[in-house]
Amino acid sequence: MKNHYITLGLERNAQQPQIKEAYHKLALKWHPDKNTNCRAQAITQFQEINEAYNTLSQSESKKKYDYKLEKNDHSQKLKYFLEQIEEMNEEFTYLSKDDQDTLNKFINRINNQSKRIRKH
Repeated sequence: MKNHYITLGLERNAQQPQIKEAYHKLALKWHPDKNTNCRAQAITQFQEINEAYNTLSQSESKKKYDYKLEKNDHSQKLKYFLEQIEEMNEEFTYLSKDDQDTLNKFINRINNQSKRIRKH
């Protein structure tokens, strides 16, 4: 998922005037008519800037986008956390069978919870 805040060079708590200012600045910089020597790249950048502005400039679409972005962030953090636990599990081969079973149960429970979070 593209991060429109990064595209416009903004913080996630940016307000409408900041969004509008960042858009105008970048739109002027990347307008295809001003970048004839790298027109293909300028068109791509200009389209991304427009998409970001169209999403973030309207309060309802911004709320929906922020929700999806937040959900994606949580999902990424959970994925990283699970990877770390699985690495630890592989490193802890000296644990007793009971401790390994407990750790595996914990990993499975976290996995199941993360699947439920991703569905919502």
